[in-house]
Amino acid sequence: MHDKARILEVLRRNEAIRAKFFEVESEILTILKFEELFARLVCLIRAKFEVPHVWVTLFADGELARLLDGLDIRGAQGCPTVLAERGAVLPLLGGQNAPVLHNHSLERFAPLMPSPAPPGLGSLAVAPLTLDGRLVGTLNQADPSPKRFRPDMDATLLAQLAMRVSLCLSNVTAHEKLARLALCDPLTGLLNRRAMEERLEAEFLRARRYGAVLSVAFIDMDDFKGVNDTLGHDAGDAMLAFFAARLHKMARKIDSCARYAGDEFVVILPSTDAAQARAFMDRVEQFFRYSPVPGIDRLVRFSAGVASSADTGADSPARLLKLADEDLFARKAARPGRPARAAAPGGA
Repeated sequence: MHDKARILEVLRRNEAIRAKFFEVESEILTILKFEELFARLVCLIRAKFEVPHVWVTLFADGELARLLDGLDIRGAQGCPTVLAERGAVLPLLGGQNAPVLHNHSLERFAPLMPSPAPPGLGSLAVAPLTLDGRLVGTLNQADPSPKRFRPDMDATLLAQLAMRVSLCLSNVTAHEKLARLALCDPLTGLLNRRAMEERLEAEFLRARRYGAVLSVAFIDMDDFKGVNDTLGHDAGDAMLAFFAARLHKMARKIDSCARYAGDEFVVILPSTDAAQARAFMDRVEQFFRYSPVPGIDRLVRFSAGVASSADTGADSPARLLKLADEDLFARKAARPGRPARAAAPGGA
């Protein structure tokens, strides 16, 4: 009789756990944005299962990390996401695509933990996450008690949760890709002209509202047509992609980089005056002065004009952009041996 009561108690407890997992799954499957997904997932697991430490680890070289670049994924309850090197995490999973539970020597799991790591951890559960069948990271839970996640425990429900989160990742990824197609240039991954103009208007209004300064850099490749004519359009595309990737990497998180048209680029620099914007472009030029485009052994040469919201006549986003373009035109015309392009029309 005692054994029967114990079995019934275990069944009731497992059913309650399944119900909580279903509640988590039901909520996250309706989310279509990464920022909301990770923050909400962490909050739900913490609240429903009373797990004090929950976070997601993503591989730094994976597709999700690229899609998340530039997004605020810290969430409202601390930092639920960590970027880690794939090679450092895979050995911790023991070569299996199933959850692993540990309650000793947890320091070896440092590669997938937040920095600083939560203090006083006694046990840890790590569940692999996949995207289209490929391992992209882990869902992690940790507790001060060594009894919370014992290696001999049944991890079936944890595996099911990880599978549901992986399905949600697939849904969100598909949605984010569609959204980015409308906002980003397909070759460089930077904002397209329409998205840039919307971002510039928002930043201009924000700067005016808070009395801040806003600068814009307008960039034009030097003799890009010559690259296409002599080396071919594939080489030209490689040059544009290389330039865009480095420009984006050198810019701050609050900056916005865009491909304006053809071989023209724009960088929106909030809380930056004209001198600081010029210094930034000088650093970019310094890099490309000694870094040829991989595969074609050709240096990127460009000219850049800068304008600030503090400049006379910068009374609208369009005027600010036009002033930067005019500065570019003047600088290009003043450089010996370099043909000046025609200035953009007044409606730039």
